Amino acid sequence: MQCNTMMIERAKSLMCHILYSHFYYQDTNMQSVVYELNSYMEQRLDTGGDNKLLLYELCNIIKTATKADGFALYFLGECNNSLCLFTPTGAKEGLPGLIPSGPITFGTTIGAHVAKTRKTLLVEDIMGDERFPHGTGQDSGIRVHSVLCLPILTAIGDLIAILELHRHLGREPFNLSHLEVATANLAWASVAIHQVQVCRGLAKQTELNDFLLDVSKTYFDNIVAIDSLLEHIMIYAKNLVNADRCALFQVDHNNKELYSDLFDIGEENEGKPVFRKTKEIRFSIEKGIAGQVARTGEVLNIPDAYADPRFNRHSECIYRVTMEKLSYHSICTSEEWKTLTHLSLPSAIYKEIELFHFDVAPFEELWPAIFVYMVHNSCGKNSFEQEKLCRFTMSVRKNYRRVPYHNWKHAVTVAHCMYAILLKTTGIFTELERKGLLIACLCHDLDHRGYSNSYLQKFDHPLAALYSTSTMEQHHFSQTVSILQLEGHNIFSNLTSSEYEQVLEIIRKAIIATDLALYFGNRKQLTELLATGVLDLNNRAHRDRVIGLMMTACDLCSVTKLWSVTQLTANDIYAEFWAEGDEIKKIGMQPIPMMDRDKKDEVPQGQVGFYNAVAIPCYTTLSELFPPSSPLLTACRENLAQWEQIVQGEDTSTWASTNEAELSETSDSGPVKVDN
Repeated sequence: MQCNTMMIERAKSLMCHILYSHFYYQDTNMQSVVYELNSYMEQRLDTGGDNKLLLYELCNIIKTATKADGFALYFLGECNNSLCLFTPTGAKEGLPGLIPSGPITFGTTIGAHVAKTRKTLLVEDIMGDERFPHGTGQDSGIRVHSVLCLPILTAIGDLIAILELHRHLGREPFNLSHLEVATANLAWASVAIHQVQVCRGLAKQTELNDFLLDVSKTYFDNIVAIDSLLEHIMIYAKNLVNADRCALFQVDHNNKELYSDLFDIGEENEGKPVFRKTKEIRFSIEKGIAGQVARTGEVLNIPDAYADPRFNRHSECIYRVTMEKLSYHSICTSEEWKTLTHLSLPSAIYKEIELFHFDVAPFEELWPAIFVYMVHNSCGKNSFEQEKLCRFTMSVRKNYRRVPYHNWKHAVTVAHCMYAILLKTTGIFTELERKGLLIACLCHDLDHRGYSNSYLQKFDHPLAALYSTSTMEQHHFSQTVSILQLEGHNIFSNLTSSEYEQVLEIIRKAIIATDLALYFGNRKQLTELLATGVLDLNNRAHRDRVIGLMMTACDLCSVTKLWSVTQLTANDIYAEFWAEGDEIKKIGMQPIPMMDRDKKDEVPQGQVGFYNAVAIPCYTTLSELFPPSSPLLTACRENLAQWEQIVQGEDTSTWASTNEAELSETSDSGPVKVDN
């Protein structure tokens, strides 16, 4: 979202006026100032401004007014029980981003404490305050000394956000005058925001009235076309509340059932939701959230549907229908998962599988059994119900597409690398983390289409409209959850509600971390934490960064295999790159050199650059974190030397000798992970 310079200067001028009034004319009526601030905010919002970005701008001005060295702005997570750090620009240029920052609870960070109490805190020395063992939760590498943390509330007392102002070590701590300035101006800003929200509410009511009139007109115009009427209602209802998906059930009072045969499949056509007719489904009015609404006539707003037992009892019925949209895919057959239960591995594999350079390629029929063995050996044979684990594994296999690189073989390869790392780091990761990480690795590229995130975003693919950042990674996680919701596939069904939420969050963060665009910032933060000696694996934010680096290391692990395997894998990744480049050429555009098959002679030099910029630093940091993982770094360096020999003409088996027919016939495993 582009910030209008003139508007920002206008905001600064207004806030300076407010500060001046506060210090010198505290008895002056502030109504005119608040009115002026409200007009500015309303203008910003009417011109496409964002509430969060606007509040960030105002907090930045308060930072200047309090002479703070820095600040952090947090908003509530989806279920209002966690905080998310707001960043003015996200992974996609111009879009703001929210980064999960931990639960709202005591005994963690100062921001979480203030969110819990909704009371302002001025802490002169946060490093010596036992209430906040995790400090500010920020990993900037700069020692924060004094903190002024304030809840941002609406005029009616609802929590909007948390403002956390910082002063670094060596600076004078905040004092009461700074607190007064920040509190007064946040209060005035809150009043202005509330007024804008009231105006928006009135506009929304007008929109609702127009909607009801439109529905009435549609009803009389299409009195015999009930499907058209239902679609119209669903479209407007979905837009009114800005929902991702909607379902409409009709009530059969005679049979005391709810029924529907029209479903929102989560896709759009020319900007409108797509609905699909299916075989009618029915269920008792006594079941589920929809059933309770039908029985009582009450509106229900469920903050966390997964944690609500009414949703869980009803969800399988809904997901059986919505999964029909995955026409490309299928669910494993009974014969397939039962066959897996009887598969055993050759004795020779048991020793080889513990080596980092183990190559899964020769054992294609055994890949599902290899994964099940790794789960059992890492988490215990009773860690999952055997039937559900087999069903889940075989259905995951079917949900990988036949693309050259991001396919089922790559999934098993990545899972194996994580398994090997976990074997070498016993006692560090919990059983829940080990389960989550192995599942995340197996599922991290589910339903990959063979195109990069930048390609999907550039050509306005529906997935890019659905997920503006880490597009494919968010889709991979969504597919994982969809498979877990299939009947007989929920391998985590024996967990408590809290444990289930935890493991899903572990999987989500791990899969998102495979977006290479996030790797560079993550590794930079880790190296700073290591260099300053403050890395703490008991700190949730630090632990997440370590796990993120592990996911990158596993995702790129083909650079750590024997040279013959690494070279063959390079064929697969470039086959996929060049296919994307071909599509770009079809519309008259020029792809980047890496994706241009006419520039295949540049591949060895490109690989040298990739190893030096991405792979070597990744495994160097990993080996510093976990020394037993150093064989990965050693193997990576050896393969870099091979590419350098090709570039220098010392290796006779040059890249150019690999013909394109070979590229189209090879499968997966990848020396380069570019999915951004």
